[in-house]
Amino acid sequence: MYSHKQIIFLLALFVLHNLSILPVCSQEGEKLFGPMKLEARIDVPLELSLEKALNIAILQNLDIAKAKSQKEIDRWKYWENIGNWLPDYKLGLSAQRYDGSFLVGGVFPVMTLTSSVNAFMRFDYRFFEGGKGFFNTLAARKVYKASKENLLASQNNILLEVTRAYNNLLKEQAQLDVLTKAVEEAKSEVELNTNLEAQGVGTRFDVLQSKSQLAEQEQAYIIQQAKLREASIKLATLLNLEQGTHIKPNENDLKVKDLFDINKPITEIINLAVKNRPEVRAAKLEYGAGKNLIGVATSEFLPKANIFSQYGGTGNVLFHRTKRKGFVPDAIALDDTGSPVATMITRKRELFQAFEPVQDLSNITNVSNVIRGGGGPSSFVTDDSLRANKNYGVQVDWDIAMGLGVTTVSKINESRNKAKLLVTDFDILNQEVEKQVRTSYLNVQATKQLLEVSEARVSATTEALKIAKARITNGIGINTELLNAEKQYVDSLAYKVNSIIEHNNAQAELLYSLGLISVERLLGK
Repeated sequence: MYSHKQIIFLLALFVLHNLSILPVCSQEGEKLFGPMKLEARIDVPLELSLEKALNIAILQNLDIAKAKSQKEIDRWKYWENIGNWLPDYKLGLSAQRYDGSFLVGGVFPVMTLTSSVNAFMRFDYRFFEGGKGFFNTLAARKVYKASKENLLASQNNILLEVTRAYNNLLKEQAQLDVLTKAVEEAKSEVELNTNLEAQGVGTRFDVLQSKSQLAEQEQAYIIQQAKLREASIKLATLLNLEQGTHIKPNENDLKVKDLFDINKPITEIINLAVKNRPEVRAAKLEYGAGKNLIGVATSEFLPKANIFSQYGGTGNVLFHRTKRKGFVPDAIALDDTGSPVATMITRKRELFQAFEPVQDLSNITNVSNVIRGGGGPSSFVTDDSLRANKNYGVQVDWDIAMGLGVTTVSKINESRNKAKLLVTDFDILNQEVEKQVRTSYLNVQATKQLLEVSEARVSATTEALKIAKARITNGIGINTELLNAEKQYVDSLAYKVNSIIEHNNAQAELLYSLGLISVERLLGK
C-alpha cells in the first residue's frame, strides 16, 4: 500500500506526463537528448600517455621556450661584460680640402689651397675602472646562473601542470565511462520495471521513477562530454598543440602510483626541498648579483686608468704622390730715370703646383724693361703623401665628486636596499617552500587513506546493487531501493576515480615542492 504522499506524487507525475511537460522517454531505450555538436572531432583522437605528454611539453611548451630565450639573453650579457675586459681596437681616417681665405688664430688672414689627410689605428685598454668592470662581470655571471635555475624551475612547473592536466583529462574520460555504465544500468532498470508492470507486479510509478533516473544520468553524460573536451583543450594548450585536437589519454595510466616515500621526518623532507628547489638556488644567486652591484656603484669614487697606443700617418693625400714646386724671382720695372718701380707681378697658381712633366719657369717675357733679380727661376720635388707617426702612454682620470658625491652615494644606497629587498624575497620564498612541502605531505597522507576507503565503498555498493536487483526480481524489494543502490554504485565508482587522481596529483605536487620532479619520477621509474 502507498502512503497518502506517495499517491499524490504519483497522480502529479501522471498528469504532467500526459501533458507532455516531463522530458521522459517515449520508447524503450530512447535517449532524452541528441549527441552534442562539439567543436572538434572526438572520433579521431590523438592518443597520448603521460610519458609522451611530458616529453612533448619539454620540447614545445611556450613558457619553457621563454625561459630558454631569457637564459640565452643573460648568457650573452655575461659575455658582453667579459668583453669589457679586453682592449678596444679602432681604425680612423679623415680627409679635408682647404680652399680660400682662413684666419690664423682668428687674426691673420691666409690664402691657401691644400689638402689634409689623417689615418690611424689605436688600442685602448681600460685596465682599471675602480672595480666597475670586475663587479659587473661577477653580477652578470650570477644572473646567468640564476636564469639557468629559473629555466629548470619553469620546466618543473610545466611538468606539474601537464601532470595535473593529463590526470584531469584521464579523470574526465574515466567519469564519462562511469556515466556510460550508469546510463546502461538506468536503461536496464526502465526495462525491468516496464516488464514488472506488464506482469502486474509493478506499478507505473516505478516505471516513471526509472525513466527519471535515466534522464538524470543522460544529462550528466552530456555535461561530462563537454568537461572532457575542456580538459583536452587545456592539455593541448600546455603542449602547444592545435586546440582542435581531441586528446585521448591512456587508460593504463589510471592506477595508483607510489612516487615518494613519506615515511621520513618532516624536517628532513623540508631540508631536502631547500637543497633541491631551483627557485631557492636562483634567489641566492640573484642576491649575490645584487651585492656585486653595490661594488659597481662604489667604483664611481675611484680613479680610472687607461693604457693606449696609436700608430698612424698625416699628409696631404692618402695615396703616394710627388709634388714639384718652383720659384721665380720677382721682376722689377725701371722708370725713365732708371729708378726701380715697385710693381709686383702676380704669378699664376700653376706655378706652384707643377707636376711631372716639369714646367719651364724661365720663359717669363711678358714684362718689358725689367731687371731679373736674385738669379734665375728654380724648382724642387717633394713627397706630400702620408708620413708615419706613433704614440703611446697611460691616462689616469679621477672624478672625485660628480654632483658633489650625492649621485654616487645615492646609487650606493639604492643598490644596498635592493640587496636587502632580495634578502626579504628569499625569506618569503623559504616560507612558501616550507608551506608547500607541509601541505603536499598532508595531502599525500590524506588521499592515500581516502583511496583505501573508496575501494571499500565500491566493494560495498557493488554487492548492494546485486542484492537490490535480486530482491526486486523476486518481488520482495521496492524500486526505490534499487534506484538508491544504483546511484550509490555510480557515485562510488566516480569517487574512486577521483581518489586515484587526487592521490597521484598529491604525490606529483610533493615531488615538485621538493624540487625532485622529473619525467622518470612522475612515471614511477
